[in-house]
Amino acid sequence: MVHAARELSQRQQISDWLEAEHFLGAFRPVGHTLFQLVQEADTPVAILVWAASAYHLKDREVWIGWDPLTCASRRNLIVNNVRFLVRESARRPNLASQVMARALKVLPEQWQASFGYQPLLAETFTDPEMHAGTCYKASGWEALGLTKGCTRHRSDFYIPNERPKRLWVYPLHPQARARLCAPLLAPEQVAAQTVGSGARAALRIKELQSLAQALRQVPDPRTRDGRQYPLWAILTVIALGLLLGRKHLSEIVRDGQRLSQAQRRQIGFRQKRDSQFIPTPCYNVYRAVLRRIDLAMLAQVLTGWLCAHRGRLPATLAYDGKTIRDRLGLIVTLLDIDEGVPVAVAAEPKGKGHEMTCARALLASPQVPLENVTLIADSLHTNAENAYQIVTQKGGDYIAALRANQPSLRALAQQKLDSTSPLLPSAKAPAVS
Repeated sequence: MVHAARELSQRQQISDWLEAEHFLGAFRPVGHTLFQLVQEADTPVAILVWAASAYHLKDREVWIGWDPLTCASRRNLIVNNVRFLVRESARRPNLASQVMARALKVLPEQWQASFGYQPLLAETFTDPEMHAGTCYKASGWEALGLTKGCTRHRSDFYIPNERPKRLWVYPLHPQARARLCAPLLAPEQVAAQTVGSGARAALRIKELQSLAQALRQVPDPRTRDGRQYPLWAILTVIALGLLLGRKHLSEIVRDGQRLSQAQRRQIGFRQKRDSQFIPTPCYNVYRAVLRRIDLAMLAQVLTGWLCAHRGRLPATLAYDGKTIRDRLGLIVTLLDIDEGVPVAVAAEPKGKGHEMTCARALLASPQVPLENVTLIADSLHTNAENAYQIVTQKGGDYIAALRANQPSLRALAQQKLDSTSPLLPSAKAPAVS
């Protein structure tokens, strides 16, 4: 029988056994951790400990088919076998692979009972110098290659340890890879999706370098004494936040903290003196920059960069306005609703209440061609001036949203649509002017 050990006394006993018999010792729980106790005739014979997956593994992401954005939002669907011990008093041939097979069979349900969702993939690591991984191979695990051999230090800082490990994976569902890459998660996996699922852009290092280079065009309003961090590096993090749809400055700050050391270096942050660590700015630094920067110039540069990297605007766009909290200004974003990727932005320092003005400036911009493009917006933007600008001046199409607080326009639209049968393929819905 394989039991999930949830009582404190059971977990303490498991920790004692691991400390005494496992070469890595006991495991200190951090985040979601599941302890499995395997018994034969009420006698404990084996212990398995499952915890959070590794933050980033190139071979694993390639095997799954994940891009960085999907990995960031669905990493919880992978669990890591951080400890596996067959007790010395119970060891016999083939017992390890038999125990592992039984534990894997019940792992998804036990994990769901503890944390509210079923994982789709298990991973683990073995040291080639110490173990051949025979029991993993015998129980159906697949070896994907060797890691680079680094030890994680602090938030996202890795130190080489010259001890690469062999990476193994095991699908916990017959369609594990398809589900991990599916546009929508199954109900039993939805709860695993993290806040990062709202992200709408994931940039590689070359793209970050290009963005940082473009943002060097924005003038630095700070005094010489206040330039501890390069402006273009700070603006790159802010731009990433805008592309990710962030509304709170604190979210943008956390995005900057999640950048790897290589990413921080490439966008221009400097290494701390007498240290290998590259820090990112605190909240107050971003706040001070946003209060003094020329938001319109930032939006212009960012839009130019987006246009240069996309070549042309996609066929279906939407635009919406978001106010960055703490009265730091309003950003209106034009984005591709199929991919969720922003393609142009406009800024209004006055903030909330000026979305219409900001949106019209965005639509009128020569950087935003709308020919043969369909735009969708919320009811705030349903008016004659916007429709004229999109359809007549820019040659695009416009899907207008109507709400109950627009009774006259709503009634007119209803009257026009009531006279048109949706069952006649030749019938065309009349225009509402």
